Amino acid sequence: MKVKRMIKSDVDTFKVGDIIKVKLTDGVKVQAMAMQQEEDGMILCLVDCLPGEYPMNSTRTNEGGYEESDLRKKLNGEILNLFPAELKAMMAPFDNGDLLRLPTEKEIFGENYYGEYESPYVKQWKPMKKRRNRMAFDGSKDENLQWYWLMNKVRESATGFSIVSGAGNADSYGASDSLGVRPAFKIKNR
Repeated sequence: MKVKRMIKSDVDTFKVGDIIKVKLTDGVKVQAMAMQQEEDGMILCLVDCLPGEYPMNSTRTNEGGYEESDLRKKLNGEILNLFPAELKAMMAPFDNGDLLRLPTEKEIFGENYYGEYESPYVKQWKPMKKRRNRMAFDGSKDENLQWYWLMNKVRESATGFSIVSGAGNADSYGASDSLGVRPAFKIKNR
């Protein structure tokens, strides 16, 4: 009989698909999966959403996109502060200087169904080719499937952002609605 067994081991580098466990400063335990190797580090994304739901903006607008959103400020403020100092010290900033960000629609789905155009250099994260990896639980003990935000403004919309539905499908929602947050971060190469 064949058995699939997971083992724990100390590593200096990550491979796509590796999963790490992190205990946040508020006691919440989360897991992050290695998604894509870049020149300066490995991008990881939480396997499930953080507990709670957040609006992209307090008002129903997508003006300024993700870069000027309330959620971006919250991610790199109070949410980043939940991550342990040891992990934050290993993080590499993304191009905009942020240590945490939302995934993009193309990173999750491989194309932009709702969101504005992304560079042809942006590719779907390999684990996201499986729908189960696009699905996320809500971080509660009940483990309800969670709809969660993506970074992309919806094309020709004054209010919408791209999201992932509980079933792992592409959709869109208004910026002032509250949804799950599944942050991505980058660990520096050693």
